[in-house]
Amino acid sequence: MQLLNNAKQKMFLGNGNDAAAQAILDIKFDGEGYYPITPSSEVGEIVSKAVADGKSDISFVVGTSELAAIGICTGMALAGGRVVDVTSAQGLLLKAEEMPSISGLGLPMVLNLSTREVNAPLNIKNGHSDLAAALGWGWLIFMAPNVQSVYDMNIIAIKVAEAVGLPAIVAYDGFHTSHANRRIEIFENAADVAAFVGDKPARQNILDLEHPTTFGPYMNDDLINTKVLLERKMAKAYEIIPQIFAAYAELTGRQYDFVEVYGDANAESGMLALNSAAEAAKTVVDELQEEDKGVKLITPYVLRPFPAKAMVEAVGGLKRLVVAERVSQYGAANYMENEVGAALQKAGNSTTELISRVYGIGGLNFRPDEDARPMFELAMNWPNVDDSHKTLEGRYWGAWPGDANYHPPATLKRMTTEETTWNAGRDKIDLKELSNMPSRFEKHSACPGCGIFTNLNQFMRGIDGNVVFLFNTGCGMVVTTGFPQTTFKVSYVHNLFHNASSTATGIVEMYHRFRAKGEIPDEEITFICVSGDGGDDIGMDQLIGSALRNDPIIFLEYDNKGYMNTGGQLCYTGILGQRNSNAPIGKVVAGKQTQHKDIVEILRGTNAPYLFTGAESNPRDLIMKARKAQATVRNGGFAFGKLFSPCPLNWGSDPAMGNEIIDRLVKSCVHPLYEIENGVTTLNYNPEKVNAKIPVTEALKVMGSAFAHLANEKYAKEAEEIQREVDTRWERLKARAENPVL
Repeated sequence: MQLLNNAKQKMFLGNGNDAAAQAILDIKFDGEGYYPITPSSEVGEIVSKAVADGKSDISFVVGTSELAAIGICTGMALAGGRVVDVTSAQGLLLKAEEMPSISGLGLPMVLNLSTREVNAPLNIKNGHSDLAAALGWGWLIFMAPNVQSVYDMNIIAIKVAEAVGLPAIVAYDGFHTSHANRRIEIFENAADVAAFVGDKPARQNILDLEHPTTFGPYMNDDLINTKVLLERKMAKAYEIIPQIFAAYAELTGRQYDFVEVYGDANAESGMLALNSAAEAAKTVVDELQEEDKGVKLITPYVLRPFPAKAMVEAVGGLKRLVVAERVSQYGAANYMENEVGAALQKAGNSTTELISRVYGIGGLNFRPDEDARPMFELAMNWPNVDDSHKTLEGRYWGAWPGDANYHPPATLKRMTTEETTWNAGRDKIDLKELSNMPSRFEKHSACPGCGIFTNLNQFMRGIDGNVVFLFNTGCGMVVTTGFPQTTFKVSYVHNLFHNASSTATGIVEMYHRFRAKGEIPDEEITFICVSGDGGDDIGMDQLIGSALRNDPIIFLEYDNKGYMNTGGQLCYTGILGQRNSNAPIGKVVAGKQTQHKDIVEILRGTNAPYLFTGAESNPRDLIMKARKAQATVRNGGFAFGKLFSPCPLNWGSDPAMGNEIIDRLVKSCVHPLYEIENGVTTLNYNPEKVNAKIPVTEALKVMGSAFAHLANEKYAKEAEEIQREVDTRWERLKARAENPVL
């Protein structure tokens, strides 16, 4: 293709995620491995919509975890594909073991990182701790301080990546940029993007049968030589990035450099800030200039390779430089502070004083008047400032000391033994009587009609004694533990999206150890893990591990058919043809393309002693199963229960229809009620025997807009496939119930 000078641009209104998605579509990547995580999920949703509508032929594959998604990308790249991914925070950390492998294998690709603070405690807003973790992984790192640069840097990044044989990260601030709508310029014709990026360079790939190649061999002493190769690639990138920036400027009129300097080149005081904070600070630079107080603002567009020479030139003759970072390297000088300081020292600059400030962690806004101006004034007045600015705590901009004399009142009172054992020993389940039993949790902020707490409340009517809850990340966690309040009247743990079962294993091991040694009171505790919102996609391996170890815990899944806490994205328990935010209904693709995952049958293969399904429409059955589950763990075994959970917000269903929806799902055998005790299957409800079995479409048509289309004639093929699969599973289940050997 011939590269056009001054390629035509058109106006585009969107946020940073929109810009990243548009760049992905314009570049025409071969493949994207995807897993949803706030605040980056939207990028994949936009791309998947384009695929569904036939506007893109990119191979869009949803993984079962962040690690799976980047593994998919690695495979695509090994096959010679031009590949892209997107993530944030814990998502990047879960990819961590794969990230150095990709750079070590020399696989060019682009990873959009919508930066977000790494927990605990859980926070979904902006921080650069995820970005900081990536500094040593051998990836090129481009910074995008605004929506325009998100689009531009994606196009630049893939060109540099393919030129040197390294993967590249494009980092932009979560929410501050990812969700900030701006008017930007994009290419009018995607062919000009293709011309700029160029054809994929020839490289070894796993599909070249004429030249069989081993990728990722076992290597000992020679490994150090591969690290030299990585350094050479970074050095080459340092050489060619200015050339590619210049070529892009000629094409678009938008000039980028290693480091941008804004303000008075001869100033004695300045500030270094990254991404959106630098954009906010420009206003103050202009204001101070009008007040005859010249200052300098420095912001890098490239962090890897680190632009040492350009950084030294940017600092110039500054006497004082505030290095402001949205991250902290605890117990050591901060990341950029160290790197800038090292560059200055090597260049012979021992006069510029660096003043470290940590700001904005957890999404705190960086405002011109409240933050940027005081930081510039700190640089201008240093060292003649209040001593509080020179303390360890003073480094943390915007932190507050709190009131040591404040003792928050207890809002929840521990349940007594009498209350928690109220239901013990009652053979007959009287629902009205059991409703008087105090709940282990109180007020929450779940959406109207949410099935999570209906399920949990019913189940907990069958559990007596002391309880400890462990929740995976999901709606059930988010709506109950907003600091400083909690819903729970019993002890509770949240540890990541997928780790509840493993965390419970560790707790139970210590519980039994300390109880046997007499180091804790000899009181029985039932440990209950709760997951949903797709948590048993990303957490499936850990769940299987607990079942195989026969850990004495109860694990409950509220199956709401998607990643509902992050915007209703596809998870593998979802139904064929279901509409998700990343599995839309389009001209080419109609919703989710796979049948629903049968998690109970998967766990059957672990030989776990007790597995069951439950439904709010059949409360006596659910309460009896709770008692059996608790009896199982009391005998030292593992119990798992799957509870179907309505999600009116993302299903588009009537919040008042939850019980009827679940009843239809049970009667259609989409969610059959059964239990597996030591390998023996029992059907707890057979709708055929009472002439109550209904077609799958009778359930789908009342489940809301995410499913109702499947009851229409237009999607008769999908409905037939669902019915055929449900019937096959039902017949198999009946056969197992009739023959204990199966």
